[in-house]
Amino acid sequence: MSEIQSMLSGDVAEVDRESLALDDAGLARMYEAMSTTRAVDKRSARLHVEGEIGFYVASCGLEAVSVGAGFTLETPDWLFPSHRDLGMYLLRGGSMRAWFDQLFGNVADLTKGRQLPGHASLPAGRFVSVSGRVGAQISQAAGCAMAIKSRRDKACVLTSFGEAASSAADFHAAMNIAARFRVPAVFVCRSARRDIGAGIGGAAPVATRAKAYGVSAARVDGSDVLAVYRAVSEARSTATEGGGPTLIEAVLDEAALFGAGAPAAGDPPSADLDPLARLREYLEQCGIWDAAREDELGARLADRIDEAVAAARAEAKPPAHSLFDDVYGELPWMLQEQRERLVSGEGD
Repeated sequence: MSEIQSMLSGDVAEVDRESLALDDAGLARMYEAMSTTRAVDKRSARLHVEGEIGFYVASCGLEAVSVGAGFTLETPDWLFPSHRDLGMYLLRGGSMRAWFDQLFGNVADLTKGRQLPGHASLPAGRFVSVSGRVGAQISQAAGCAMAIKSRRDKACVLTSFGEAASSAADFHAAMNIAARFRVPAVFVCRSARRDIGAGIGGAAPVATRAKAYGVSAARVDGSDVLAVYRAVSEARSTATEGGGPTLIEAVLDEAALFGAGAPAAGDPPSADLDPLARLREYLEQCGIWDAAREDELGARLADRIDEAVAAARAEAKPPAHSLFDDVYGELPWMLQEQRERLVSGEGD
């Protein structure tokens, strides 16, 4: 269980392309998705640092986990994400404009400004709103997977969370449900790389906890997007074929993992730990990517992000009386009166 699976070693010949079922175009799309995720994340973190938005959990350096896992999902699948899964949001059909609308909480925001920034949801993409409470999405995912199994749908549920959530009650409840009912679920946990048994910080791998519940588990290099993609693809196939759930532990450098949560995050990790740099090196060695294409992508992303931020910033805030919307099918008379008084006051 201590072995950490990896694919990107710096040697093209060592990468087993046949196990990935990804052609050159697919690999290029994966890299573009990771680059887009980082660019949007860095601008979002900057908006927080500059005080334009009141809350944000950055994910710079974690793109391999979010994009690698999200790249495996099919249309019928459900996703219960964590704060650091911007890559999954974009892969499931979320737009930059909708992302920044949510951060600003403007009138175009799907949740009408009622969620903290960074708590996006995407009904069409079956991307459930991020939970503010640590680990709550894990048990929700297990319940959704039970529903999928009872309906005999050909789909799975993927949930992503950090290492701290694996100590929460929701994690253990979800593992129990998943094992007992053999639900079609994939649990992806981001953890810090440590020496096993090395003093206080030498905790056992999170993946070992799956064994106590009879759940399959694997450990992968969390900065290696191809390793993450392969492991989650295999787990998804197992889940949809009736083989039950899998827990995947994506192991990352401790400094990069916890540094990504800082409000001022945005600086990429060192090259040997940077998921974008590792994939780009491989693509360049394969002749799939080059400096000209990198420059074009960077310029294009900068323009698109500038446009999305400007549009979201220019939108008005939701009117105060909108807080009565979407609560009742028909408002009770006392709330109708309150709403009318609020509307009249807004007109003053």
